Amino acid sequence: MPLSHTDVRRILEILDSAAHLESLDVTVGDFELHARKPGASSTGVERVPQATASRLAESTQTSEAPAGASSAAAPELLTEVPEGLVAVRSPMVGSFYLRPSPDQPPFVAVGSTVQADDTVCLVEVMKMFNTVKAGVTGTVERIVIENGKPVQHDQIVMLIKPTQGA
Repeated sequence: MPLSHTDVRRILEILDSAAHLESLDVTVGDFELHARKPGASSTGVERVPQATASRLAESTQTSEAPAGASSAAAPELLTEVPEGLVAVRSPMVGSFYLRPSPDQPPFVAVGSTVQADDTVCLVEVMKMFNTVKAGVTGTVERIVIENGKPVQHDQIVMLIKPTQGA
């Protein structure tokens, strides 16, 4: 029985929310999923010979590769939403992208006006790109995460100042 996208998302949500887990390896038939939280001790995931398994693990490993970058980004993490602003949050663990593709312009920039159902970014997990909507009509006040950086489930990625009366 192959795993669906929903199954994989749920597995990653379990890993993200479980304080006692640092990493998780799941094998179902030929499918292998190797996921690791940022800062978890290395278990040699690179030794997996299957190209597919390596590609699947790639998005979770990218958070470890630039150790200096993730340490530098740590002060950027917002845990509280400033008064008068609305947070756009990552729906899952993955990589944050402001552009639909590298050669395209960003969905939004600071100062952009957005409608509630406008796409403001993508979160990629295992080569599947998930759109993230603004959720509110207003103006983008701050983009918290750099393009291409890892994000956690429910992490604030952007702040929007709602339009009065919206």
